[in-house]
Amino acid sequence: MAAGIGAGVQDYSKLPTDWAKVLNRRGVDLAALYLEVDAIYERNGPGRVSPKFRNDVFRAFHTTRLSMVRIVILGEDPYPNPEQAHGLAFSVSDAYLGNRPMSLGRIFGSLRRDLNVTPSANNLARWADRGALLLNVALTHTVGDTGPDLKTWAAFTSAVLQEVNDKSGPVAWLLWGDFAIDRADSIPVNNPDHKRFENAHPRAGRANRLRLSQNPPFASTSAYLGSNPKQDWSL
Repeated sequence: MAAGIGAGVQDYSKLPTDWAKVLNRRGVDLAALYLEVDAIYERNGPGRVSPKFRNDVFRAFHTTRLSMVRIVILGEDPYPNPEQAHGLAFSVSDAYLGNRPMSLGRIFGSLRRDLNVTPSANNLARWADRGALLLNVALTHTVGDTGPDLKTWAAFTSAVLQEVNDKSGPVAWLLWGDFAIDRADSIPVNNPDHKRFENAHPRAGRANRLRLSQNPPFASTSAYLGSNPKQDWSL
């Protein structure tokens, strides 16, 4: 159990065994990565790194094990407000009681138009429980930085995406914005059993790709994945 974690609180400060095993096999030095993440939090101090809690950094991999992955939703990095982020891309912690982030609001607007689903929560953990890997390319964001911390995270997330790309059977890649699409191209995400659904980023104003409101991906994703099981987008 990581330092500072109380009894009954889940520890997401390191990867679960299944993910750790495959990433070690791909040459990722997880021991060094954990130390570097510890240093980011120690160097910047409380409330200066998103997600707020070091313990939340690898939550996505505990919620969606490798064998479960059937959808990948790829974000850039956590919300710049540490109170909002909790280790799942685009998701908001239950502890945060402020306004819904613009990106998430537009995702939910697309979901309503596409499937007439109106989410009752800003926490996307139920999607993750159903096989959606909610992955940011950078798993931490230092308050005040203008972009993702690729120096720390690029090799790690590349290995994750390569591992998912090698999975047999259908996987839907929901790629929103040039950053996510370019990142997928660099892997490359090209498994013929998988399918890519590309849109502008949810927060985009003007964009050279169809917005989520213009071309919602949720029903198409469900149709592609089929009915065994049928994808449930409710929250």
